[in-house]
Amino acid sequence: MSDRENLFRPIHKGIRSMIYTLGLRLGSTDFTNVAESNAVVTELKRELSLSTSNCFLCMLQTHSTHEERDFFVALRQFDEDPVRLMMAEHAVIVRRVYDVAKLAEEMVAISDPGARIEAGDRLVLEANDLFAFYLAHLNNEEAVLVPVMWEHFTDPKLRALRAQFYNRIPLPLFEEWMRWTLPALNVHELVILLSGMKSDPRPNRFADAIRVGDTTVEPSRWATVIERVGP
Repeated sequence: MSDRENLFRPIHKGIRSMIYTLGLRLGSTDFTNVAESNAVVTELKRELSLSTSNCFLCMLQTHSTHEERDFFVALRQFDEDPVRLMMAEHAVIVRRVYDVAKLAEEMVAISDPGARIEAGDRLVLEANDLFAFYLAHLNNEEAVLVPVMWEHFTDPKLRALRAQFYNRIPLPLFEEWMRWTLPALNVHELVILLSGMKSDPRPNRFADAIRVGDTTVEPSRWATVIERVGP
């Protein structure tokens, strides 16, 4: 495991945790139970047009937008081909997100129990297709783009890009990302991420990340991280 700044791994681990959790919830949902299934759909999809919304689909979609704005622009000058490939995959993700959202809306509007089961099955299958594509896309980004970043950017430059990425996200959305990301990281990765945030020029998101980690990361693991990073 490299000690270099990796702009993709932390947030990608958080996204994978989101996907695994949502896949389990969808798979165990009784779609004939209106209250239960509508609650899952609400968590899955609220308002896709709001970049501050913390629904699962919203976060998957806005993550791609933030990557393009804060990372891809910087990389394009060095190697345009992999950036173009990742942009094309982002376009597929957007289409599939809206396909899942449409099925979710259709399922909520159905009252007949048998028809809700059929609609729920279609929703789960479409969501699984989205998740499978998204997981492969995350691997592609790390395999293709991280080496380009490490070749052309110093760690201070990478930390500046990471700070820009996080500082542009509204605080409620940043907190939601950290609630998924921080528990998904090992101690070594947490130390690298938080040490980098701590060294960022103020205002930075270090205190916000620490506050989220205090309540989301396993206590003994978090204590080790705090000891190494410092308060």
